[in-house]
Amino acid sequence: MPFVTSPDGVRLKYELEGEGPPLLLHLGAGCDSGLWQAAGYLGPLSKSYRCILFDHRGHGESDHPRGVEANHIDRYEADVVAVLDQIGIDSTAFWGYSAGISVGLKLADDHPSRIRALIGSGGMSETLPEQYLEFVTRRVPELREHAWEKMIARFDDQEPDPIPEWMKQRLRATDTEQFIDFLQAGTNAGWDEWEALPRVKAATLFLAGELEDPDEGTAAAAARMPNGSRVRLAGLGHINAFLRSDLALPHAMEFLGRHAA
Repeated sequence: MPFVTSPDGVRLKYELEGEGPPLLLHLGAGCDSGLWQAAGYLGPLSKSYRCILFDHRGHGESDHPRGVEANHIDRYEADVVAVLDQIGIDSTAFWGYSAGISVGLKLADDHPSRIRALIGSGGMSETLPEQYLEFVTRRVPELREHAWEKMIARFDDQEPDPIPEWMKQRLRATDTEQFIDFLQAGTNAGWDEWEALPRVKAATLFLAGELEDPDEGTAAAAARMPNGSRVRLAGLGHINAFLRSDLALPHAMEFLGRHAA
């Protein structure tokens, strides 16, 4: 597999699948790039698009840098730019899941010419800085004591149907300390994605499970954007809404067909 080195020296594994307009696939915390295949996305997408997959820092075969600064969103953004530059792609469609949504929005805000279209799978919430700090203060001791088990239980409780065991095993394999660094880095992001939404000109589609988006945050986010839209997947939470590629892909393929080329 090819690797690229980011500006701060982190080595990132990436791969290319398929032919067509470029589509960069970016997962969130707890997921390496193999999830796109495991969840049933890569096969259909690679028939129409040149899919760019990479293990973002702290995941899979990429380096696992420690420390809050090394896991700041600016570093995740720079990693994507490094991968695109290595491949020689000036502009791409972008699909982010969970924390990958924030990375995509930041790229579209800071580098508008490089993001043709944006899909975000997951809920959105206009969280105030003090609310996020309180969330991190609660979660860090829990993660240090129980790793991912309590978070997995909460995800399971959100879903009408159990999360598949293979997905739970993927989450359990996540680097817990790196995830803690990532959470803590978010308390000093220096960038507000909700303030950025009106500046993001790229066509954007949010795909959110009904149960992960109870306050209609994705609808509010889409309404703030010049070219935002939202599809809600009924009766699904944060994990299973993504794993149901049979429900998400028809909406995504129609959107990409209009905006990715």
